[in-house]
Amino acid sequence: MTLRWGLVGPGRSADTLVAPAIAADPNSELCWVVGRDQGRAEAFAKKHGLPRSGTSYESMLSDPAIDAVVVTTPNAQHPDQVVAAARAGKHVLCDKPLGPTEAEAERALEACRKAGVKLGMNFQTRRHSCFVEARRVIHSGAIGEVRLVQVDASPGDVPHSGWRAQPALASRGAMNNIAIHIYDLLCYLLDSEVTEVAALLDTGQASDLERMPLVLLRFASGALAFANGNQVTPMPLNDIVIHGTRGRIDGRGITRPQTKGSMRVVTAEGEVTSSFSSQDCYEATMSAFTADVVAGRDPSPSGLDGLRSVQLTDAIARAARERRVIQIPIRW
Repeated sequence: MTLRWGLVGPGRSADTLVAPAIAADPNSELCWVVGRDQGRAEAFAKKHGLPRSGTSYESMLSDPAIDAVVVTTPNAQHPDQVVAAARAGKHVLCDKPLGPTEAEAERALEACRKAGVKLGMNFQTRRHSCFVEARRVIHSGAIGEVRLVQVDASPGDVPHSGWRAQPALASRGAMNNIAIHIYDLLCYLLDSEVTEVAALLDTGQASDLERMPLVLLRFASGALAFANGNQVTPMPLNDIVIHGTRGRIDGRGITRPQTKGSMRVVTAEGEVTSSFSSQDCYEATMSAFTADVVAGRDPSPSGLDGLRSVQLTDAIARAARERRVIQIPIRW
């Protein structure tokens, strides 16, 4: 079965990453693109060989030839677009975050559940081959019980621009742009949810869009983590170190997409170092979602992962604003 896709939001990432990833999957076909500007939508369609383009999201959703929608629009628009797609009976792969607030994200998830359609999240960091292997190593027990994780991710010194510089559309700064991926990655690697957070932001207690959120997390498993996902450091390391009771995993230069790095597993038996690339993480994300929909499985990452992610960023912002540790109930 071929999953026939519509795309809303023909921006840079859709053009350079998402559309090529759909084209690379033999079980997917991108058929429609919808944007705010007719000329831009037509140019996108011509470049990627799409038969349909326009400015009406409703027209795309009413097309019975479309099976699924990928949402790559500004953050604040995600909930309404996910809900509309669900009501039209379309499966949805949504860019992060699922919504600007926990309530909005929950509304989007419930709409998909009610309509019986699949909802997945574009947390492509889960699909880095190094992290698929790291999760396997952790769950094999090779490094024992994970006690501490230190992770950083940054594209460099990149100020907010475009809609990401507008609080009404972005809702948050580097947390939604960069750090949200490593928060999800930690939950994926540890197979555990966050129960407590503490945070400092470069903006202090102000509501300005942050560029450097420094976050401490406690997981239900008992593990602790320090996560630094920023847009400030000009020459970032993009490393991760996972400390277990019997060993550790060192990842160097591997936390960002479209990069190459290495991962070393250190135990009492010795060390093994391997090279990895995240060049195909978007392709892996799109093909995995398609395979899950065709098989009738819940996607990974799921809409529930998206909701929990928004719950977490809400708690992080509150922890920084109130200067205290925030507990997060696991309600879903």
